[in-house]
Amino acid sequence: MATGGSIKPIEMLRIPNFRRLWTNSFLFVLVQSTQRFAFVWLALDLGARSDISGVILFVMGIPALLISLPVGVLSDRMDRRLLLMGSQLGALLTTLVIATMVTTGHITTTWAIAGSFTAGIFIALGSPVRTAMIPTVVPKDKLVGAIAVSTIGSNIGLIIGPATAGPVIKVWGIQGAFWLQAILYVIGFLVLLPLQVPEVPVAPRRRLREEIFEGLKFINGTESVRSLFVLLSSSTLFMMAPWIVLGPQIAREQAGATGSQTTAMFALLGVGQFLTSMAIMRFNHKMIRKGLWFMCGLCGGSTVQIGLGQSNSIIMMSIFLFLWGLGGGFYMNLNQTLIQNNTPQPVMGRVMAFHSLLMSGLAPAGALLVGVIAKRIDSAPIVFSTCGLLMLMSVGYFLTFKKHLRPMA
Repeated sequence: MATGGSIKPIEMLRIPNFRRLWTNSFLFVLVQSTQRFAFVWLALDLGARSDISGVILFVMGIPALLISLPVGVLSDRMDRRLLLMGSQLGALLTTLVIATMVTTGHITTTWAIAGSFTAGIFIALGSPVRTAMIPTVVPKDKLVGAIAVSTIGSNIGLIIGPATAGPVIKVWGIQGAFWLQAILYVIGFLVLLPLQVPEVPVAPRRRLREEIFEGLKFINGTESVRSLFVLLSSSTLFMMAPWIVLGPQIAREQAGATGSQTTAMFALLGVGQFLTSMAIMRFNHKMIRKGLWFMCGLCGGSTVQIGLGQSNSIIMMSIFLFLWGLGGGFYMNLNQTLIQNNTPQPVMGRVMAFHSLLMSGLAPAGALLVGVIAKRIDSAPIVFSTCGLLMLMSVGYFLTFKKHLRPMA
């Protein structure tokens, strides 16, 4: 059955601690919406091809593969505010070093890879903590609204980030994108200073391995949540990974776009997601079967991806990116909502750490593989469209045979 009425963002943002967390998360998305693009474009400026771009993005995800699950345990044990502030400060220092090296002309492909790896450490440290904090700073009956408003913030960040980075790169070069990230990190750190997070009751401490496996046991033992994570893995491998490594290359070589034109096109992806997210907020109370909407969004997105890979003009690519964003709006809003609505608070940190592991770790690993394949067959468009077809087949299987997902709320 439907729950609640339409969501009013202003009511959620009147909650002080949620507003502070939302602002920090919004600024983090602004950074993320330019960071991966900046690293890939930097690699292209240094003369690298898709395989090296894939390596840079892969090493950014290595820390997530190594530490996301232990971080999930820590976020269920420790002060999440201090963990988040530590990740913010570390990310700021890393970005300052990279920006300085690019500005002074000392940056090399090797240093870009090292910087990407270091940045990935602090992404892996902060991402699951941010997500796990949401249910602790809002009343339980407002969780769906909090997640939706957070997703709206992400959508806006995906629009503003590329739209801002384009002119910055055009005026100040690629180093301008890294200095912009540093400024945003400073503001995000200051926003966290007055944040207050209630203590979350924790079970008696056990060995780290046992606590990690408790979170994994919950995911594996809950069929609906397990299915959501399988689809999350598929979308990360077949949609996100090809996009982050091949998107800039297709825009540059296939559509003939400049750096500023590419970021403007990428902003259209955020516009599509924003419009869908607003519609979901407006008609939230009428969305009876959110699981079905989630899978339909993935079907639509993967279908558009097949055409997006074959774009050969800026106009054509812009249209497909906007449509891709419309489908992505359902996915971004409903994936996290469905997982958190069906996860108890005592294991929330560990479950969301696994969520972060897939998003931050599996995507770069997939990007490495996709980059190598694209270079081997010398066709980024074919690889990108083929990944879209594989995603369509994956979600089609769940839509047809895993009917328990359809009525999820």
